[in-house]
Amino acid sequence: MLASRPRCGASRKPLTLLLAGLVLLWLCWAHLSAVTSVAYAYGWWALGPAIPVMSMEAPKNATLVPKIIHQTWKDKDIPEKWRAAQKSCIDLHPDFEYRLWTDEESLRFIELEFPWFLPTYLAYPYVIQRVDAIRYFILYHHGGVYIDLDMGCRKRVDPLLAAPFTAPLTHPVGISNDVMAAAPGAAFMHAAVHALRGWNLWLVIKYVQVMFTTGPMFLTVLLSHFPDLAAVAVISKADYGKYDASGDALFYHLHGSSWHAGDAPLIFWMERYGKVVLLVAVAAAALIAALAYRRQRSAPGRPGRRTTLMERQCQSKYGDKQVAYCPV
Repeated sequence: MLASRPRCGASRKPLTLLLAGLVLLWLCWAHLSAVTSVAYAYGWWALGPAIPVMSMEAPKNATLVPKIIHQTWKDKDIPEKWRAAQKSCIDLHPDFEYRLWTDEESLRFIELEFPWFLPTYLAYPYVIQRVDAIRYFILYHHGGVYIDLDMGCRKRVDPLLAAPFTAPLTHPVGISNDVMAAAPGAAFMHAAVHALRGWNLWLVIKYVQVMFTTGPMFLTVLLSHFPDLAAVAVISKADYGKYDASGDALFYHLHGSSWHAGDAPLIFWMERYGKVVLLVAVAAAALIAALAYRRQRSAPGRPGRRTTLMERQCQSKYGDKQVAYCPV
């Protein structure tokens, strides 16, 4: 009798699955890398890293960060609700150069100074991503202090001029990008502008995509991997003034976040009730698993399954004979 030969399809199936898995891994590699980086960042921040905190004493003869205030808007027509905040920063710093960057000027700046980034800059699906990105390139190239238009100045920003890069601590974790100071060519800004292309990912939800590809969480994750924390300083929450009004803050904050879409309230709700949602999800998963296990255990013909009274009566009447119906 001839031995049966293995089927060709059966021998190729494991190889096909392996190749499919490798292709899937390659396609998802950027997202998997991003997820692991974010997980590491949350763990790193939870351990309380020793990042230097900005001193409120104005540095003497500070020349590291140039005295320039940068702000951005789509054109020169600033909305009325933010003009007083803009004026407060200008009036407190008569010795600073002031630059308001429009969308047109920002695009021309990228075209001239960073043409390698232009395809990514134009490919961003949301305007706010370009607004986030341009501030990093401006600080990297020119240096100075960037301030969002929905922030006003209570005091001079001289304390921000002492470190190569400075940003405020934010809630619930990490640093924000609504006010920053940097020296031209600062190492952290160099890392930021060169990391943007790799983080240009589609993350389904607009709020999540903006936060992690160009926004505050992008900087937060980047800082957790940055090797030289001595070249960075953070503004305490009391001096920042957004979440802690008990101190004599440098800034005051108006309502901004004009880029938020309808998904933002859902994200904030999940942040507030995340633990409850997690507990409910775990309980639901445990219940579903228990019901599935019970159903599997009670499947006909399963060894060890407890038989019903009717089944035992059928067995005593017909023995091991297979019958379609057992009229007891």
